[in-house]
Amino acid sequence: MNGLPDDVVAAVGRITIAAGDLELVLAWIGASQADGNAFKILAKPGEPLRAARRSIEVAAPAYRDAFLPVLEKAADLLARRHTVVHAMWVNDDPGQGWELLHYKSYVRHPADPQTLDELARQLMEIRNQLVRIVTAQINNRPAPAIT
Repeated sequence: MNGLPDDVVAAVGRITIAAGDLELVLAWIGASQADGNAFKILAKPGEPLRAARRSIEVAAPAYRDAFLPVLEKAADLLARRHTVVHAMWVNDDPGQGWELLHYKSYVRHPADPQTLDELARQLMEIRNQLVRIVTAQINNRPAPAIT
C-alpha cells in the first residue's frame, strides 16, 4: 500500500473489527426497544449507540446505572475510532514516519501499532463489559460491578 507500514495497516484493521463488534452489541441492546432488528440499527451510522441509549432509558435502575458509564466510554472510544479509521495518512517529514490525520477535526494520531492496538483492546473491553451487563440482565442476576 504505497509504503504504508503493514503493522500499522493491520492495527487499523483491528480497530475496525473491534469497533464493529462493539457496535453489534450496542445494536443488539438497542433492538430490544426498537423493532427487534439489530441489523436495521447497524445499517445507519451512529445508530447503534443512539439506540442503546434509548433502550437503557427503560431498563431497571440497577442495570441502567451499570450501562450508563459503559455507554459513555463506548461513545468516547467510537469517536476516537472515527478519527483513526476516517483519517488520511500523512508523512509531513519523511524522517518522522507516518501519522493519521482526521480530515475534519485535524486530530492527529501517531501511526504506531502499539498505540492503535491499545484502542482496539479498549474497544473490545467495553464490548465485553456490555456483554456482562446484558448477560446479567437476561439471567435476572445483579448487574456486575464495572471498573
